[in-house]
Amino acid sequence: MQKNVIFLLLTIPASLALSIPRDYINQETLDGEGKLILRWEVIGDTIEFELEAESLGFVGFGISPSGTMTDADIFIAGVKEDGTVYSGDYHGVGEMAPVLDAKSDWELIYASEEVSENKTILRFSRLLNTCDDEDYPIGNDTNRIIWALGSTDTITYHGPTTRGTKSTNLIHTAAPEMDVTALANFTVSVTTTMPALDTSYWCTFHKGPILSGKHHVVAHTHHFVIYNCKVPTGSNQTEEEIFDEFTYENGVIGDHCHSTQTLPVALCQSVMYTWAKGGKMMIFPDNVGFPIGEHGAIPHYYMLEIHYDNPALIEGLRFESGLAMYYTDELRPIDAGIIALGQMVDVGLTVPPMTDNFKVVGHCSPECTRTGIRPEGITVFASMQHSHKSGRKMRTRHFRGNLELPWLDYDDHYDFDFQQNKILLQPRILLPGDQLSVECTYSSSWKNGEAVIGGYSTYEEMCQNLIWYWPSAGMSCMSSYDVSKHLADFGVETYHKVQEATGTRYHIDTPVELAGDFFDLVSYKFNWTKEFQDAYSLERLNGPQISGCNGQVVETRYPEGLIEYVPEDVCNPEQVTTNPTVPTSTLVTTPTDVTTPTIPTTTGNGDSSAGKFEGFVVLQVTAVILSSLILS
Repeated sequence: MQKNVIFLLLTIPASLALSIPRDYINQETLDGEGKLILRWEVIGDTIEFELEAESLGFVGFGISPSGTMTDADIFIAGVKEDGTVYSGDYHGVGEMAPVLDAKSDWELIYASEEVSENKTILRFSRLLNTCDDEDYPIGNDTNRIIWALGSTDTITYHGPTTRGTKSTNLIHTAAPEMDVTALANFTVSVTTTMPALDTSYWCTFHKGPILSGKHHVVAHTHHFVIYNCKVPTGSNQTEEEIFDEFTYENGVIGDHCHSTQTLPVALCQSVMYTWAKGGKMMIFPDNVGFPIGEHGAIPHYYMLEIHYDNPALIEGLRFESGLAMYYTDELRPIDAGIIALGQMVDVGLTVPPMTDNFKVVGHCSPECTRTGIRPEGITVFASMQHSHKSGRKMRTRHFRGNLELPWLDYDDHYDFDFQQNKILLQPRILLPGDQLSVECTYSSSWKNGEAVIGGYSTYEEMCQNLIWYWPSAGMSCMSSYDVSKHLADFGVETYHKVQEATGTRYHIDTPVELAGDFFDLVSYKFNWTKEFQDAYSLERLNGPQISGCNGQVVETRYPEGLIEYVPEDVCNPEQVTTNPTVPTSTLVTTPTDVTTPTIPTTTGNGDSSAGKFEGFVVLQVTAVILSSLILS
């Protein structure tokens, strides 16, 4: 006989609770098999959850800063065989039984058990920020959900197979609803034998759809990075004459992006779309589209870049991957564009061994935005932050003069396996003369005494932010350290570069006692004294960098005398801040006057490639190898 047991707050009649099914705007399957479904909605300063679990024992749900029990805010509830409902507010203290909180902040709204379906349904809520040190404040960054199912209602260790973790954004802007079946689509499908290399970037060329005129791309579904290809300035050739012979459809299977001598990779550097590990389908806001087909019935070409991560060096694996772009001839009012921010990929990004909370920054200088952004400004509506396995936090800082505005985007719990094109809660206006600085925090402690250097492997690092904006202006804006000066800081006198399939390697020639790969020097040979590391950390965060954009190379750093943005502390309402109000309307009629602080210039024998975008890849993605994808 089916048992339905209901727990209700005293203020809600049972009949009312039973008669009102709750529809939630967000849903995630936590276990990958549909046995544990989480639904939720944010209402003001409160978040309400519904958890549908395939279990008749206790159900554990938590929000954790790291995906483990440590410092997790945990809610455990269930329905006993006699119909008694129980619940408790706990916190994690490591790999042991959670501890009951001194103050309960979770509120159980509804609980039922359906024996015939082996199912428990719970509804519960709490404040986004309870101001309780034993709880976890929920913000607009990555939230790691942990869960556990008990075989009985006795709260004991659940075992290794009935627990899990999943990253998501609990506070986010919901994507517009769209029936993509009513749209035309351009699909790219590539079957590739994965190279037996630790990491590799594989590029293929593809001919786009023949269109009668301008259309708008309004949605993408995975994977990878796709670039627009362009005829070089001054060339008399057409796109078809330059690119068609290299297309996958014409039998060219592709090549390594960074070492190819045959494919015209350098002519395809404008990002059209990117997907990274953990990403979902992206649907544009209703008033925005990405323009294609602007030149009528002339074929356009694209380059698809796929990052294969193969640390086991497995040979012979073949699998299919690709993407679909959905487009329409019903044009939206606004053309979208993409700007790449952050630090260029190079060894100038070096994280010392066995170090936590090491910060790296990449700047988009006021000089760059002054020449690249139209007088009325541009409006940013989405963001994708990107680093690799050593990344712990990311923050895109926005300066107007020396005043820091609220962060454009941030993630204090960055998860490499969960990278999203995230629609901003509020669109943000960027004006000429503004500065954007992408700040990344790393930990190298997991690498067993080795350093982390900048590069394309997931064991190396990047610090980047791709932002979507309107109206399209066509710019990229990043910076890098002076590589020659960087190497000289470690005692390097002369070196040479070697272009490999995995990217550029720096080989030291002199002094002879340091000869070899730069990674070996900073990992095994160099003496990272505390004095050196302290000075190095400050210089890499606050020192000058080279910024390349719009055909110019300038020196940049954080603004002098900057006034930092301080997030509002809801637990301390008497806190006094100088934070400005940031307009979100696109109706900017008069640009704000912006003054740029004078930056002291330095001289040196900088690497001439540091300010260029030669062979530059904006973002990478990891192809997850699943048995279901392997082709025999």
